[in-house]
Amino acid sequence: MKNLFKWLVGWGCLCTCLSFFSCRGGRTDDAFLKADSLNREAYEWRYKNLDVSEKAAEEALALGERYPSLKAEALNNLAFCSFIRMDFERADSLLNEVYQETANELECLVADVGMMKICQRTAMNKEFYDYRNSALRRMKRIGEDEDVLKDEAILRRFNYACSEFSITSSVYYYYLQQEQQSLEAIDEIDVNRELEGDTAQLLYYYYMKGSGGMYEADTPEEVVVGEFDYLMDCLMLSHEQGYIYFEANASQAMAELLKDKKHYDWLLEKRPGMMRIVNRNDLPWEELVIAFSESALKLFKQYGDWYQISGTYRTLASCYNELGRHEEALEYLSEALSYVNLHHEKFYHCHDTLDRLKPYIPEATRSIELKWINTEGIKTVPEWIARFREQLSVTYSALGMKPQSDYNRNVYLDILDYTRQDKELESRYAALEGESRMLNVLLSLVLGGFVLLVVLMLVLNKRWRVRNVQYIERLRTTLEISKQITASVSSDAEEVEDVIDAVMASVKEKIKNLVGASDMEIIPIEDGVIPTLEGGLSFVLKDSEGQAIGLWKIEMEAEVRKEDKALLEVIVPYLSWTLENGLAMIGLGEERRRLEKEQYVHEQHLIENKRQNLVKKACLFIVTGITPYIDRVVNEVHKLVSFNYLANKEVKESKYQYIGELITRINEYNDILALWIKMRQGSLSLNVENFALNPLLEVLQKGRRNFEAKQQTFTVESTDAWVKADKALTLFMMNTLAENARKYTQEGGSIQVYAREEADYVEISVQDNGPGLSDEDVACILNEKIYDSDKIGVRTAADVDALQKSKGSGFGLMNCKGIIEKYRKTNEVFRVCCFQIESKLGEGSRFYFRLPKGVRRVFAMLLCLLFPMSSLAVDAVLEDSLLHESNRYANAVYHANLEGRYTDALEYADSALNCMNQHFMKHASFVAPQLQLVGEGAAAELEWFNAGFETDYYVLLDVRNEAAVAYLALGELDAYRYNNQAYTSLYKQISVDASLEEYCERMQLSTNGKWVAVFLCLALLLALLVGYYLLYLRHRLAYRHGLEQVLEINRRALAAPVLHRKENGEFVSMLVEALYKELGELISMDVLGMAIVSEESHGVEYAFSASEEGEEEMKAEMLQCIEKMEGGWKTDKKCWCLPLCVEIGGENRCLGAMCLQGVFHSEKEDDRLLLELVAGYVAIIVYHAVELVAQKYRDIEVAQDEARRVVREENQLHVQNMVLDNCLSTIKHETIYYPNRIKQIIDRLHEGMTTEEECKQVETIAELIAYYKDVFAILSSCAARQLEEVTFRRGAVKAGDLAEAATRYFKRATKKRFGRLEWKVEAASVEMTGDVIQLKYLLENLINEALTHPEEGELELRIYKDGAFVRFDFIDRRRCPSQEELNLLFYPRLSHIQHRSEGVLSGTEYLICKQVIRDHDEFAGRRGCRMNACQAEGGGFMVWFTIPAR
Repeated sequence: MKNLFKWLVGWGCLCTCLSFFSCRGGRTDDAFLKADSLNREAYEWRYKNLDVSEKAAEEALALGERYPSLKAEALNNLAFCSFIRMDFERADSLLNEVYQETANELECLVADVGMMKICQRTAMNKEFYDYRNSALRRMKRIGEDEDVLKDEAILRRFNYACSEFSITSSVYYYYLQQEQQSLEAIDEIDVNRELEGDTAQLLYYYYMKGSGGMYEADTPEEVVVGEFDYLMDCLMLSHEQGYIYFEANASQAMAELLKDKKHYDWLLEKRPGMMRIVNRNDLPWEELVIAFSESALKLFKQYGDWYQISGTYRTLASCYNELGRHEEALEYLSEALSYVNLHHEKFYHCHDTLDRLKPYIPEATRSIELKWINTEGIKTVPEWIARFREQLSVTYSALGMKPQSDYNRNVYLDILDYTRQDKELESRYAALEGESRMLNVLLSLVLGGFVLLVVLMLVLNKRWRVRNVQYIERLRTTLEISKQITASVSSDAEEVEDVIDAVMASVKEKIKNLVGASDMEIIPIEDGVIPTLEGGLSFVLKDSEGQAIGLWKIEMEAEVRKEDKALLEVIVPYLSWTLENGLAMIGLGEERRRLEKEQYVHEQHLIENKRQNLVKKACLFIVTGITPYIDRVVNEVHKLVSFNYLANKEVKESKYQYIGELITRINEYNDILALWIKMRQGSLSLNVENFALNPLLEVLQKGRRNFEAKQQTFTVESTDAWVKADKALTLFMMNTLAENARKYTQEGGSIQVYAREEADYVEISVQDNGPGLSDEDVACILNEKIYDSDKIGVRTAADVDALQKSKGSGFGLMNCKGIIEKYRKTNEVFRVCCFQIESKLGEGSRFYFRLPKGVRRVFAMLLCLLFPMSSLAVDAVLEDSLLHESNRYANAVYHANLEGRYTDALEYADSALNCMNQHFMKHASFVAPQLQLVGEGAAAELEWFNAGFETDYYVLLDVRNEAAVAYLALGELDAYRYNNQAYTSLYKQISVDASLEEYCERMQLSTNGKWVAVFLCLALLLALLVGYYLLYLRHRLAYRHGLEQVLEINRRALAAPVLHRKENGEFVSMLVEALYKELGELISMDVLGMAIVSEESHGVEYAFSASEEGEEEMKAEMLQCIEKMEGGWKTDKKCWCLPLCVEIGGENRCLGAMCLQGVFHSEKEDDRLLLELVAGYVAIIVYHAVELVAQKYRDIEVAQDEARRVVREENQLHVQNMVLDNCLSTIKHETIYYPNRIKQIIDRLHEGMTTEEECKQVETIAELIAYYKDVFAILSSCAARQLEEVTFRRGAVKAGDLAEAATRYFKRATKKRFGRLEWKVEAASVEMTGDVIQLKYLLENLINEALTHPEEGELELRIYKDGAFVRFDFIDRRRCPSQEELNLLFYPRLSHIQHRSEGVLSGTEYLICKQVIRDHDEFAGRRGCRMNACQAEGGGFMVWFTIPAR
């Protein structure tokens, strides 16, 4: 193989030589020379004028169509121009075209380097290494061909590619914070040899050495001076030669170098002459730095490189930040971001104006940058954006804008996380994996040869099998009967007779033919008593526990022979197993049906709750409709008072009249609301039940992390008490009181929840040691139905501002009182219910409520979690006390920053670093610098990490990050940069996957092992062929014994208790244990392994008879066997794999595999046949145990999950409806007085009175309407807040289903109706997105409204597709209202609302329908749902509405 590889390499080099010489040495025509000249021109101008370079490259491309190498060079030049213009997609396409157009290794090398540049720029790290490895291979092949490199043009091009490769690698390593690798890469360039005569590459080298942190010296001063020297060389040479790209880069780098005043002073001391040349105008330091930046910006704009233009804006911003001119810095950074947006708009055609980068986006949950980075097809530059975000964070911090600074730093850290990983080993891994796949193919071919050999053995064994055919046929018939018996069980069987009938239909005739029986039957046994039968043969069928479950009776035509009886005894275990399995299936089916019935009941409750919820929402719509009228009254009263309209009688009277009309309209709305609420009173029933209180307290206990966040002690005492109440509402009240206690109790306080059991009731208390409430506040909460929560506790609060920030709406306590009032009105049992408060200022409060005692039950109660709590977490215990202490300080740093105590945060950070230093001194075996909070150069932890010192580096990451945040907030930029650089460098070092290298080494060994395995397999095939003849005689004698042993194996397998639910892993282990001993007597083996495919976990469960080192190899072989559904002898592994397949519905399915490790004589055909028979029976058992039984259990679990979901949703709606009912009732009772009082005053004003009295009355109206508005606003917002929790269940709804439901409802509703009313339905075959319960209720309301009118006639329902929506037309041909009347259908009008005889309110149907459409417009997934009414063609009127189509 090695010789073959060398031959291929040699051939490749030869082709390269021929390609070079054919392109360079043999072409003399004008087109070739012109194209070659244009390519050189494009190369010469690439850093001077991008347009000129691109034009020359395009002309060269057109001329070089017949010359692949010249065309490839032109494509490379064009790709460079596209890269500079940041058109990465086009550059990528052009470079890929190079690979397709030419076999010229040199141009392909240039293309590889171009792809490296794109990957480096766009943070495609793994792909970078793929192309880098490809470039290294090409460089090696070209470098070995000395004859080719004698051509001067080729050598110059090769030197360019090598130097570009080194520079690109160095840049890549630099951005990965791998400074040593970066220096090594740049130092690989031989300046005198590779860069001789190539000014552009020499300038590139000077620039990288001067600006990229790639200059190495002993002291920081020497590094600054050395970098300055390189930059001066670059600046002067580029200016002299006209390379504006490098002149701009050098100017920008000079600004970056000089913006640090310390560097400026060093250079004045060390390089005074050069500094005079740089600063000819003798500018001050600040102006010199700005001048360099502005010069760079001007040159970059002239050149047209957006990447460098925006980078220069960032440089200007950093300079202005150094000078303290942060507002100007912010403007420049915003301009830099605009270039990122321009790049996105130009190359990715984004028309979404929201998909743009902005300096700050309030309340953003995910940055737009990460969206771009993770979107396929968008190639942006992460490190480009990261530098802008980091500088924006500094600028905003300096301006005191903390949220903006935090936002930009978080985006910066997110991008840092994305670009962190070094992918070199992953690239190596991919190459090894490809080689491994090739070897696998080779191994498969060898195994294929093994299969051919087995076929040959089968042919040779044919004669022996003929001799044993008679006896074998009877055994096979018995095995086939047994197989059909086990396969005859139906998963849908409902009674034991169904199982027996299925067995009889499957095998009765075959058994009769086998033993000569005349008849047979199976009698089930239910009570364990075995009946006595006369005549014939009978066998008792027992389950896995030895209990009799059936009796098998056989009538024989003649006296039974011993041989026949033995065969029947073989069949008995199969019948027993099948009957037991069938009974288990029946039991599982009954359980599923029970759950489905339970789910149906809950679904009906859910439908009723959802309908009541829609009514409440419609009521709330009426409530919100009152608000504009109130505002108008306020405005009119304000005009009367402010503009002195009281003196103008005519104006005054018109105002009084208008106010009276508004009040009349308000009263009409209030009357509708009161009438509706009164009719619905009591329709919402409490779900009262007896339940244990302790499970609810356990749910409350799970939320203690919220309390721990405020350093509060949260104690929940367990109890054995039972209560009689609504479980969901009880949990709601407990959660509300506990949350209030958490909000208003100071940090470090304690909250206690407990229950006390008394004679008639259980008292549930939430007690805290917070600031407490005054007697006036307690009285206000308990006695006032409506109160202003903002005033509670204000008079006694120590910190009023802090109290106001934590204030809620007060609706929680209002709802708790409302729930207790609802209980008290239910019946006498709930008279004990009450809600009370005990509180003392400065000592704390106790809020408690009482519920009647419940009766204990013996069965478990299902608890619905309506309010999600935070999960518990247990902090890991650190082994080292110093590490533990540093971790505590790190947490303190975070909390201090969170609270804005930045000085304290830095003290904690310093303490954390001190603990880490002590830990280092205690455990380190080498000398290294100590950690410090402020310093210069590389941080000490990087040296620790590179030296292999083991400690908790993640604590150091936390400390460095938080220290950077604190210094940023304090404006200490040098300290910020030091800590941020330490954080960034350490983060990138830690994130490198250290385990991948070891894995690649193991993979290399595995590849070598596979080569060995190929040769071993070939040798084994030859050995098997010889061994076959030696074992032939023994094989013949053992075959008959083997078949008998198969029957015994099957008995053991059937005896395994697989009928009850077990984890797949446990089941597989039990099956292996049952088979191992008997299977070992059939065929010699060391280990039996089995793999079963799990439908639940979508994985494979394994089990082995003994723990061996080769388990992983056996797993791999079995997995391969399952995938291919083919088995066979694995010579190299000495194992035999067999798939476990069953035929289901005409389809062959593989359920797993069986593997025998250490098998001998595996080349024998009859061994394979016997094992396949065993595998067939095992497959049947697995199918019943894993597939059918597991499917039954999955059906039950799905039914349980669905029932739990319905119960949860039902409880959620129940709580929401109860709270809404309480709020709406309060609105009805509390606000009805004020409009009536205002109406009375208006009537008196119309009667006339003195001016003084009139003024007083108008002032009274102003006070009443202002108070009424405040009260109304509080109550209506309380009600509206309950709708924030969405109860809309979106799904696919078929138009036909809705039409059928409407038709059924119409028939039910018109059963007792007199007169003829025709119903027509036309429904197209369309689907829509919506809530099916709401849509059915909408149609029912439309039908109900139509049925309130006794006229005969025709109703029609049409459903059809209308653009992106499905339209419903409900047409009533009996009535012809005017368009004005139709326009008022969906607005509340008291004149239309009436009591019907059966106690139902009519006239509200259209309000409910309109509410359904509002819900669909908001939650169905597409805006634009509408509902309206119009006159119908052909007479009558039509109500139509639209729902989003799917």
